[in-house]
Amino acid sequence: MKSSLGSLLIISEDSPESFSPAGERIRHMALGMASNRVFDKVVVLTSGAKRQSQQTARKSRVFLYAINSTMRVPFPISSYLNPLKLLMFLVQGAFVLRTEKTRYIIASMPPVETGLSAWALSKTLGAKLIVDLRDDWEASLESQVTRFIPKQLFIPLFKLAAMVYSSAVCVLVVTSTLENTVRRRVAQTRTILAQNGADTAVFKPQNEELRTRSKAKYGLPQNKIIMMYCGSGINPYYRLDIVLQAVKSLPDSLKNKAFCVFYLYNGQSYYKRLKHQLDIPDNLVEIREPLPRSSLSGVMAASDIGLVPFDDKRFLLCATSTKVYEYLSAGLYVVGSGPPKGELESFFMRNPKLGLFAHASLRDYARVLAEVLKDTSEYDDGSRNSRHQFISEFYDRQKVMVKTAERVGRYVRVS
Repeated sequence: MKSSLGSLLIISEDSPESFSPAGERIRHMALGMASNRVFDKVVVLTSGAKRQSQQTARKSRVFLYAINSTMRVPFPISSYLNPLKLLMFLVQGAFVLRTEKTRYIIASMPPVETGLSAWALSKTLGAKLIVDLRDDWEASLESQVTRFIPKQLFIPLFKLAAMVYSSAVCVLVVTSTLENTVRRRVAQTRTILAQNGADTAVFKPQNEELRTRSKAKYGLPQNKIIMMYCGSGINPYYRLDIVLQAVKSLPDSLKNKAFCVFYLYNGQSYYKRLKHQLDIPDNLVEIREPLPRSSLSGVMAASDIGLVPFDDKRFLLCATSTKVYEYLSAGLYVVGSGPPKGELESFFMRNPKLGLFAHASLRDYARVLAEVLKDTSEYDDGSRNSRHQFISEFYDRQKVMVKTAERVGRYVRVS
């Protein structure tokens, strides 16, 4: 067994305790980096409720530091660059590096503040920098905030990001499309593919008897095909409006077979109003409050179809969404939409038994929903178990992160 690389600091906006997709990635990354003593100790520095340093898993040698500030920077400045957050990461990061004698830093990006703080700390305190890049945040930011901030102001911000990437020992990327995007922007950047995935120990399929019990427990109709979406209701690139309109446009014969439920952790009131405006009855669509993760996995397993309604914007070419893997791990058939020739479409083209891809338009989404409601062959126990097995073999999040840690260890030892 090769010697350990010492201590590692991970700087992330999302806490591993948050159960957000980014937080889940950080949690499994920390556990993977601490596995097999790739690193002696892993410290995660994140924003969130202020608390003392705590050990999240005694045997894993993973520790958590959380910082908080009552001061807030208004939108859209906070979307561009939050100087308060940058300062907090710098100050607390310097404390951790000195007390823990850390030799390596992973910056989880976005936001850019984590990358800039990690870059500054690596330069001043002699640690080596690694970047974990989760999406094409530059294209996303430019697409969504240019109506508030002049486009020219993004040039220096993107140059700073390129400086961070080029200073890193390596950049971890979630998809091959994002890998190519990074290399176009910074040709000399070294990349390692570290895909997203699902916690297959949490998201598991249920047999028909258990699904019947779960439906009764969570108020889902017993004799309908359950379509579900869980996540944000305010991110503009999730086109839940198209889903609602597509469901409304279905013929009555298919509406009688279907029930669509949204579990939203924000934006509930907006979509309840939209549902009312579209005159969609409660026995066809419900907008619900978010559930604890343990309950959410049970609702997923009781459902039949998972929805990932991405918009068709070019910055989503790199995206697949953690939801895809969690739905599949729970046994669901997935209907996804997004830009043509993107990662999501490519995923379903390679694996047609897992789901269908729709273009982000009312007409095409309605067509695909009608197709999956007519053919119920994909909702039996065998098909559900097969989808779970696929994720367990290729996209189990912990397995992915253990392999990523091993690759990072081999890479940095020779760099």
